[in-house]
Amino acid sequence: MKPADLRPLSTSEVDQALAQLPGWSGNQNGIEKKIKFSSFREAIEFMHACADGIDQRDHHPVWCNKYDTLEIHLDTFDAGHKVTQRDIDLAQYLESVLAKKKKAG
Repeated sequence: MKPADLRPLSTSEVDQALAQLPGWSGNQNGIEKKIKFSSFREAIEFMHACADGIDQRDHHPVWCNKYDTLEIHLDTFDAGHKVTQRDIDLAQYLESVLAKKKKAG
């Protein structure tokens, strides 16, 4: 882990990042997204599709699956539960997986 990855982002940095992440909201204390899928199975398949990339990044989301809905929360424990570049990078990764799944139909 690089020290720069652990620097808490400023309010403006978080706002700029959120502007590039459709459906995400939050502040310096965490960013969040709620995704509604067509079924429980589709929600679980998305989580499974993300698992290897999440482990490779060694940065894990707090997520809650309620039937066809997935709630995701990101913050960095090692930065005092503040948003860091690691959270933004993980949100971008999750968005890329979501886009691939939507494109695949």
